[in-house]
Amino acid sequence: MAELLAKPDVGLIEHLGEVTRLGVEIARRLGLPEPLRVKALLACALHDIGKATTDFQEYIRGHRKKAYPHALASLPFVLLVESLLGQRYGWERHRLEATAAVLTHHSPLGPELYKGFEKPDYMRAVLPELLRSLFALLDSHGVKELPTAEAFWQSLQPLLANSPAGLLDTPLQFNGERRDLRGVLQRLPMDDFARVKAVLHLADWLASARMPEPGWLFLSSGASCVEAHIQRLGAPLRAFQRRAGETRSDVLWLRAPTGTGKTEALLLWAGDAERLLYLLPTQATTNAMWRRLRRIYGDEAVALAHGHASYTLRWEQDQDSLDARLLGSVFARPVTVATLDQYLLSHLQGRHWEERRTLARRATVVVDEVHAYEPYTLGLLLSALEREPPARLAVASATLPPALLRLFPHPQAELVEAEDALWRRTRHHLVLQDAPLEQCTAPALALARQGKRVLVVANTVGMAQRLYHALRQEHDRVLLLHSRFILRHRHGKERHIETAEAGTICIATQVVEVSLDISYDALFTEVAPLDALVQRMGRVNRRGDAPPAPVWVYCQPSEGAKRIYGQEVLEESLRLLRALPLAPTDRDLTEATHALYEKVLCTQVWQGELAAGRATLSEVQNTLGCYTIDLTDEEMQARFTARKGNLSVEVLPEAFVPEAFALKEKGEGWRIPELLVPVPSYWLRLGGFTSLSDLGCLQTTLPYDEDLGLVPPEGERPVEGFVLVH
Repeated sequence: MAELLAKPDVGLIEHLGEVTRLGVEIARRLGLPEPLRVKALLACALHDIGKATTDFQEYIRGHRKKAYPHALASLPFVLLVESLLGQRYGWERHRLEATAAVLTHHSPLGPELYKGFEKPDYMRAVLPELLRSLFALLDSHGVKELPTAEAFWQSLQPLLANSPAGLLDTPLQFNGERRDLRGVLQRLPMDDFARVKAVLHLADWLASARMPEPGWLFLSSGASCVEAHIQRLGAPLRAFQRRAGETRSDVLWLRAPTGTGKTEALLLWAGDAERLLYLLPTQATTNAMWRRLRRIYGDEAVALAHGHASYTLRWEQDQDSLDARLLGSVFARPVTVATLDQYLLSHLQGRHWEERRTLARRATVVVDEVHAYEPYTLGLLLSALEREPPARLAVASATLPPALLRLFPHPQAELVEAEDALWRRTRHHLVLQDAPLEQCTAPALALARQGKRVLVVANTVGMAQRLYHALRQEHDRVLLLHSRFILRHRHGKERHIETAEAGTICIATQVVEVSLDISYDALFTEVAPLDALVQRMGRVNRRGDAPPAPVWVYCQPSEGAKRIYGQEVLEESLRLLRALPLAPTDRDLTEATHALYEKVLCTQVWQGELAAGRATLSEVQNTLGCYTIDLTDEEMQARFTARKGNLSVEVLPEAFVPEAFALKEKGEGWRIPELLVPVPSYWLRLGGFTSLSDLGCLQTTLPYDEDLGLVPPEGERPVEGFVLVH
């Protein structure tokens, strides 16, 4: 076997033995039943047998630039072994989960996978001995009833005589139906295929990273880590935190005001979970929680998963290894902090859905800031949770309306709510203005000149840009934050906003509602749904340690605000707002939010969007089966969204094209995401966009200004529900 290599410095039999050893323990920890355990071990032992080809061995030694796909070359071996064992174990003939896992361990399953490949040049002289070693390996791990290597080798010859790619599209008889193998693999039970592939991938990645202990994938002593963190805080636990830690329910509903220790309560409840998946609405909140949980559980235990996670990891931790990126992105670290989109995309058959869903099903899942999601997203989430419930689930929010909780029915769910004293805080003083937000400039300037830090929140980017332009002419310390800045500038602006000096005016859009941990002195905001207003108010006098902060609400919504939120919701929010005391307590604001949800959730529009989300997830899964979604397919792309509204794309402003090419030339192409800005996909039809194939992105000729951000094209109007899917 010495002459066969799996990697430049690792022999093939050595690698297959290590992957199989790791697979045994991972299958046990993931609770695979015996039939799937056997299939997972078949996949582990045989996944790289296709490297016993002449061109791969030349490739791995540096004598050839490309090699025949070894996953495809492995197909005849695993297909025959699984079929033969199936006859002896009594498996259904079409249940070929090990075959599917091996075939797809480098490329996702799809209708075009490996089409057109010819026959590989197998190293026939060494394969019989390799098979004897692998069958002995499998037998040592409890896989019995294998044929002799010699008999198997003879049975294999007809399959090796032709291209293995042809096997995928050859019609076969299954249960009285004539289907090709590709179609059979597509319609495997998704959960079983996912679990077998997850064991193979995790074991393979650990072996390749030279991590000999699969226990690295699972959380140990989580409760002790949280207890040590709380001791470092030096403050006694609040009553609701103790109650969360003591509850034995596997489903928790948590309601607690901002700044009272909601996160600690959730972690106390999670306790000694073997896997924690903490889901949040935005990349900014996810990054902040990732940093926080690393301080609690340790750097190596906590992963980050969102659209720019690789960039963040490289920038903050200099992590660029394949194992760090892969294991983090598929929820394989003991603790993963992710945007909710990442969880939903796994249920919409996004890349690596098999590993993500397998691990999430055995995880303790926390859905924090659940109020932040529109009904379409909630529909997707509810459908995913109903189809594949996690081991334990917590749903949390500062408001957590009862109408929203009724969407998460569970007979054993326990509601933990902060004690009354925490709801009696009075942090704000309301000033309602029957005027548009444009009229806030004079009072905002007056407060800033008194040394106050002033937050102004608009409902559209255009409104925010106009206010910035007006106020910047009158005042030096004015900052602007919205979604259409390149990532580098947005991160810089967020840091400036978080550390703003006295007398600063910050103008922002909805991005400020759940993204930044700030506490300004005064707020001027355009009217919005009451729950959004409560989030904006939480960015002034955040912890209630100062006298009530002034909050000006401008009650004449712009046309853009009406399109985004709907006039009926805005009118109901105004009605509830006017009924509040001028100095409302946190309880007053929460109860008003509950009243809004009771009314809005019953509307035909809201229920229709919720139903559309549910239907989308069901439709995508039923259509694709075990296929991974192909986003070059326009029909599937139209269905593939984790949020209501238009999908966005990230584009490179023309001014940054030279810098992007320079980064690539220097080997720093990983930094290109910091030069991209998200725009609604429908903008592409308005012109000014071209493809840069060398950089893998689109270029835009739209003007970009470091202070204002990207200037919209002619004919642009606010788009309802525009959100970056990440």
